[in-house]
This record gives sequence, C-alpha cells and structure tokens, in this order.
Amino acid sequence: MTDRMMRDMLSNPSVAGQVPPARVIVDADYLRNESSSRINRNIITDRLRVELNRAANGRIVFVGRHYSDMVAEERRLKRENEVSHGSGQSALPSGADYRLGGRITSIDAVDASQGKVSRYHQFIFEMVDLETSNIVWTGMYDYRRSAQDDIIYR
Repeated sequence: MTDRMMRDMLSNPSVAGQVPPARVIVDADYLRNESSSRINRNIITDRLRVELNRAANGRIVFVGRHYSDMVAEERRLKRENEVSHGSGQSALPSGADYRLGGRITSIDAVDASQGKVSRYHQFIFEMVDLETSNIVWTGMYDYRRSAQDDIIYR
C-alpha cells in the first residue's frame, strides 16, 4: 500500500511539482483507526515517510513535527550561545504546506458453518493544504483477509 501511495503522490504535480518543494508532515496524528483491528498507525506513516523521502529526491521536503521539542531545545541552546550555531541558522523552524490525514475502516463477516472470519479493510488518505484546507491529493487502498477464527480476530 505504501509503495502505491508513494507513486501516486509523486505523480501529483500539486504535491511533488512545486518550486520550492512543498513541505509535508507525514505522521500518525491525523490518521484515525475506526476499524475493528488493532493497527499500529505509526508503522504505516513511518514506512510511508521513509519511502517517500527516499523516492522524492528533493521534490518534497518532510517536516519532522514529531521532533519539535528536540528542535526547540537545540535552538534555545544555540540562541543562548551554549553550543555552536552549526551550518545554518533560521529565524523560525520550518512550517508545512501539507499534512497527511486519513481514516482506516473495516467490515467483518463470519461464516459460522466453516468457522471463517473475513475482514475487509479500507484506508483513505488525504493530503490537506494547511492554509486553505483544500484536499490536494487523495488515495483509497483496500485489502481483504480471510482465516479460520483465531486469536487475531478476537
């Protein structure tokens, strides 16, 4: 799924065709799991961010908003001359143009005669413009799983 998302996003000129490159936040904060499965949202967004960052080749810049406390502390140390200023100093940390959000849903079906459970998952992702709230990219991905009833489905 993340491979398909990466190709979809990089082919969208609204996201990957800007000069200077768009700044994007990809984290799990706005990815809601409304499915009946326990899903680690971070594993999805971490993989997506890593693969996008690798493939974007500078066409998209990723903002590490989840590191804002670390950045604030380092900036404080530099401003108070407790550490050297490094290679560059900016007036403010980077703001973002877009943020990834979405929802995970599912539908379950049980075949009592065979003891099989079938679960259909749907993932909706949307890239939202953080100034206008316009959705500049969206993707829908799904998969189905079937198995004998076991601890995974309980």
